[in-house]
Amino acid sequence: MDAHRKTRPTYRSGTELRLALHDGRIRTPFRFEFLDPYYWLMEIRWPAFIASVFLCFLLINLVFGIIYAALPGSVANAEPGSLYDAFFFSIDTLATVGYGNMYPASRMGHGVAAAEIFIGLFFLAAVTGLVFARFSRPRHGLLFSRYAVIGRYQGKPALMVRVAWTRSFPLLDGIAEMSWLEQVKDPDGKNFRRLRELELVRSHNPIVGLGWTLIHILSEDSDILGALKEGDPILLTASVSGTDMLLASPSHAVQRYGREEIWADHEFVEMISEDEGGICLDLSLLHEVEPLA
Repeated sequence: MDAHRKTRPTYRSGTELRLALHDGRIRTPFRFEFLDPYYWLMEIRWPAFIASVFLCFLLINLVFGIIYAALPGSVANAEPGSLYDAFFFSIDTLATVGYGNMYPASRMGHGVAAAEIFIGLFFLAAVTGLVFARFSRPRHGLLFSRYAVIGRYQGKPALMVRVAWTRSFPLLDGIAEMSWLEQVKDPDGKNFRRLRELELVRSHNPIVGLGWTLIHILSEDSDILGALKEGDPILLTASVSGTDMLLASPSHAVQRYGREEIWADHEFVEMISEDEGGICLDLSLLHEVEPLA
């Protein structure tokens, strides 16, 4: 979607999304989406997810522990008014452990315990589903080169990105795309940025078994070459998608390149070799580039 650039004096980190032109990373404000907690819990990293679940577990037990402690005689064998005993009785109840030394001793205690067990069923079911969803989420086996290069292809200047498939079973029906965040002027003279799809020499690969180099032929008056020479902000995006043959699931990977990651007058070091045992791809050379001869 095209968007007009607006100069603002400050960056409101709590409400704005920002696309960094030097590395292509999208910076979002840290906030919990109350209307969509599932997406938030799926998006955060494992340490943050475990910490969130642990914090929720503590809060539930603390709330019910306070209720038990405020009801004298509601829990047998618990010291009257002891938040410590009430808290650990709440843990036993929420986890449906029931060791037996403490148990509800009044109608009010039974009612509160029943409410906690009911809430615990939803809590444990939600956490179990989230853990399963996070573990079952497929990881793509695509690796992009750390750098993009502007070299020569069949005697013409070309913008190239290299990608490797790291799984034992190939990627089927691979589709590659490359886009350029260009700055243009509309008829009213206003500057705005838009993504322009770059035509590739080969955008479809039936079977991606080892490596694939995405190639876009550049004209002599290409605005990409001009942006590199003039020092303008640069953002190149490359993506590859396909079907993982083993898992029969879609696999998709995206890589963005800023100015520092685009090397002019360079080429990739060859990483595929052949011997008696077959064809070998050396992943240690995936990111290696060298100046044009």
